[in-house]
Parts: sequence; structure tokens; C-alpha cells
Amino acid sequence: MKANPLLPLSPEPVDAASLEDFRISQPLEILTLLGRMAEQGEILSLSSEDGVSYLSAIDQVDRGRRLLWLRGAEGDERLQQLVQSREVVAVGYLDHVKIQFPALNLLWLPGPGRSQLSCLLPLHIYRFQRRLHARVRPPGPAVARVRLGAAAHEFELEVIDVSMTGIGLRLAPGGPLLEVGAQVGRASISLEPATTFEADLKVMHVTPCRPPRSGYHVGCTMSGVGEEALQALQRFIGKVQARLGAGEAPGMLDP
Repeated sequence: MKANPLLPLSPEPVDAASLEDFRISQPLEILTLLGRMAEQGEILSLSSEDGVSYLSAIDQVDRGRRLLWLRGAEGDERLQQLVQSREVVAVGYLDHVKIQFPALNLLWLPGPGRSQLSCLLPLHIYRFQRRLHARVRPPGPAVARVRLGAAAHEFELEVIDVSMTGIGLRLAPGGPLLEVGAQVGRASISLEPATTFEADLKVMHVTPCRPPRSGYHVGCTMSGVGEEALQALQRFIGKVQARLGAGEAPGMLDP
């Protein structure tokens, strides 16, 4: 299981009105998110309303029987308490986005060669994607130069927006194919002459640009940025925010 001590595993208070924007009820999307959590071995916290918690992970998404098979040690006192609890909530992270769902009918069931922990496949989950860093649009031309493919050809992509940890790029029609999960090493990013740096990118989403722009908005996380470059990026973001606060136009790029 993968653990990150900086990501809190406590459940969000469930208030149907306030959480509706984060609710996912489409079965295919639920299966996709939970399947990716299983593939990546993401840690999952199981918590009861009386404060009992247990760290687990998804072993298998059983579509046929509508079950989630979870990791656990039979005989663990905390797990026994959770199985007897009236309400259990599962919390984990996928690509640093918090995922939460009810672990209904938590049971030990016979499996191939051993007993396994299981719960019903949820009918809805909550995906809490809240930005922790300000995201701004560069006020002038900004580009990212990336090398893709076996031949390592260099492509120039327009920067749509940027934060301290992520960047949005415009992929023109007919451009190189970028898929979710793709890794792009040492992209050269130029936001202005005084703010140019290199970063490793990971593609998180690819969506059509808003009209009248054509092509695709490619959202990426950034890592491997040097300390001096981070300071320059922070100054750039602060400068753009100050301009917006003074009532200047936010630039020509789409959000």
C-alpha cells in the first residue's frame, strides 16, 4: 500500500446539500476510479462513527458480484469492531484527489484459499478536488516545450494557466497524442523572459478547449522544479494576481 503522511484520511462531514457538487453517481466513472485505486495500491482508511479506524486497500473491484474486496487481517480487534459498526466510511486518495464513499455491509467472506474483507460496491462516491494553490493565466504569450515519442521530437504547447504545482497546456488539433497518466520529463516552460524553468509533467486530464478555441486542454501536475525556479514562479503568480486585483485584464488565455 502507498501511504502519504501529508494527506489527511479523515472523512468529510456528509451534508447532501454541501457535497452535491462532489458527488459521482455514474457507474462507469465509479468503477474507473475505484479500479485505478486498486491498480495503484492506494491506501484506504476505514472509519466508523465511534472513531475506530483501520488502514486497508482495494484488492479487487468485483463487478459481477457488485463487491469491493479489501485487504485486512482476520482477528484484528479494530477490524472486528468495524465489521460490527452500523456505519463505516472509506477514505483514500487518487492522484492526490480525495475519494470518499460508504463501505456498506462490511463483512468477512470466503475467497479463493482464504477469507477476505468485502463491502458492497458503492452507488455513489465523493471526489473532493479542491485547489490548494492559486492558478493564474499568463498575461502574455507563454509556452512549454516538450519532447515526446521515441524520436524525442520537440513540440511547443501554449500555456493556458499555471499554479505552483500544476499547469494547463493547449494541444492544437493534429498535435501529438497525450493520454491521461502520460509522463513528460523535463519540459521547458517559459512564462515570461524572467520566468523560465524545467519541470517533469504528468498528464491528469485531457478535455476539449472551450469555443472559440480549438484543440484540447491538457492538465498536468508539475514536479522536479528547482528551488530558485519555484521562487520565480511564486513571484510570477503573485505579480499576475496583483494585476488582477488592480483591475487589469487577465490576459488572452482561456481558463
